[in-house]
Amino acid sequence: MSAGILISSSVASSKEWPRDDAVSARGLLLLQAAMWLGMFLIFFASPVLQMSDSQYSMLTAESIIHNHTPDLSSYSIKNYKEDLPFNTIAGKHAYQLARTNGRLLYGFGHGTSMLSIPFVATMDLLGISPATAAGEYNLAGEIIVEKMLAALLMASLIIVFFRTASLLLDWRWSAVIAIGTGLGTSVWSTASRGMWAHTWEIMLGGIVASLLLASALRGTSIRPALLATLLSWMFFGRPIGAIPVVAVSIYIMACRPREMMVYAITGALWMSAFAAYSMRIFGTLVPYYYLSNDPRGMGIHFEQGLYGVLLSPSRGIFIYSPVLAVVVFLTARYWRSIADRALALVSISTIGAITLASAAHPEWWGGNSYGPRLLCDAIPWFVLLAIMAIAAMPAALRTIRTPAIAVGAALLLVSIVINAHGAFSFTTLDWNDKRPLPAVMLDWSQPQFLAGWIAEP
Repeated sequence: MSAGILISSSVASSKEWPRDDAVSARGLLLLQAAMWLGMFLIFFASPVLQMSDSQYSMLTAESIIHNHTPDLSSYSIKNYKEDLPFNTIAGKHAYQLARTNGRLLYGFGHGTSMLSIPFVATMDLLGISPATAAGEYNLAGEIIVEKMLAALLMASLIIVFFRTASLLLDWRWSAVIAIGTGLGTSVWSTASRGMWAHTWEIMLGGIVASLLLASALRGTSIRPALLATLLSWMFFGRPIGAIPVVAVSIYIMACRPREMMVYAITGALWMSAFAAYSMRIFGTLVPYYYLSNDPRGMGIHFEQGLYGVLLSPSRGIFIYSPVLAVVVFLTARYWRSIADRALALVSISTIGAITLASAAHPEWWGGNSYGPRLLCDAIPWFVLLAIMAIAAMPAALRTIRTPAIAVGAALLLVSIVINAHGAFSFTTLDWNDKRPLPAVMLDWSQPQFLAGWIAEP
């Protein structure tokens, strides 16, 4: 429900959406419907569920709906231990929760919970809830809600990518980019596996990228109030959402100064609301999750982290989605022909900053997950680069006979196989618990993407 509203907002002004001569407008709509349904079924049917950090996020939404507060004190949560601080993993302890400011709170970003309220309320009407009528936490209900919502959002994101690509490319290339992203990246193996904070963030990021490209191509308004709202909520979901906020803000100041005032005022209002909410609920200007990492630990093993998030056997983004290396190559190769190099720089700087921030994190491997989870945030910006880079290629070279396209097709198949394994094999999740961190992430003899396919030592 929420996703549909957002998609409509992002493409409502697309009156000149390009059509392939061989496909009618009705045919394109049917294609999108089939694509959405197919991706939803794949995501929902994939058995692996990654509900670690996201656990209790839907219960928080439930509490806001019925109790008008994110305070979970009124619910019976059996595994929470009062004496353990937030994010302390010990046995079955509910490490996602913390007692603070007199409340029992979900400790990670509340943006995911708030954006999910319409869906959680709808599921309540269908009798599916993360809480029982007696006020007990219902794990089964949380699982169903998370799994369903994650699949809905990521299937919708694929349509956003398709519509964005259609601004510059024909329907065939648009479908390749959209479906390739859905199956060949962490969209499938991470963001659709549960309600990670990444799930809503990259959904919103995809819409931001679509708005920016449409505006750049048509010379129309960037819709500054909507853009500021989307970016603000990306930050409310995950602290690293501040990176696209900064990158897009610089772009608007440089390229759309007349719209900066509305954009800045809207953003300031949202940030004021965020600070007021934090003061009221957490008792601090920003929630403790946004300050929870000890700055003394940031960047101590930066070189290891940089290698880890880019090329390590179990967390490297170019290992788990090698097709993205072709995107980088095509961007460099056809840089001079790219439709809007300023917008391409927004993508490059956002990807670069997310990479550096993830590499500097004391736990650059992103905990108990599959592949490059922390770089999941960069996916919408890789997609934007891919669209502009392929559009910059001479049309005659956009065939499988071109070496770069042939290599890209082969690497896309490899990417799909690797991410499918993470979505279907529970062995890939069990792999996280078998050896010490972070050494296991750097061990090429037992990479995570081969878990279950090679013999354990």
